[in-house]
Amino acid sequence: MQINDDKKIRLMYRIEPGCLGPKGAEHIEDFCRFANKHIKSPFYGQFVFLPRYDKTIDERQYSVNSRNLSLAQARAYLKHFDINIEEFEEQLDELLTKAIDLYFKR
Repeated sequence: MQINDDKKIRLMYRIEPGCLGPKGAEHIEDFCRFANKHIKSPFYGQFVFLPRYDKTIDERQYSVNSRNLSLAQARAYLKHFDINIEEFEEQLDELLTKAIDLYFKR
């Protein structure tokens, strides 16, 4: 199945430096570049990993064609592909955990 880029759901995932350990602040920028390069986005979406320095901003932000989606709208979009948003986010968290391990082993 082919989807135009402007129809893909985009997940901006803000990663807290603390996820990378006590010296995470020293690694977060480089890790986000690593994650953007090594974590493959699904055919229906695009992942963008950024540092999360401001905890008042949501950790995850979904959008389509530069329009932010509410959680209910993101859930409905993913449901169109028979994807449960909670399972989707859990799988992505697991991918991030593996990416952190790979990042520090390289």
